[in-house]
Amino acid sequence: MSTLHIVNKSPFRSDALQRCLALVAPGDSILLIEDGVLAASLSTLADSVSGRSVTCYALIDDLAARGVSAADTCIRSVDATGFVNLIVEHRNSLSHG
Repeated sequence: MSTLHIVNKSPFRSDALQRCLALVAPGDSILLIEDGVLAASLSTLADSVSGRSVTCYALIDDLAARGVSAADTCIRSVDATGFVNLIVEHRNSLSHG
């Protein structure tokens, strides 16, 4: 049973990403949106999911709006259609905010 974990808070102002990482399981995905995309610039996110069979995504419009580029290629950018597809592909979704 895969879950899409959605993080919309900055890792510099919230522990939402840390709470997400504590719950993520193999086969799950993490989607960074809004200020959550600031985590894409941190190599610690890639280190945290490395070897755990977790896929990370970031909403491309939010990355561009904040001038952020992904620090690691493990973070895939998606558009709004990709966001919808991720929700459809996962059995559950959980927002961390």
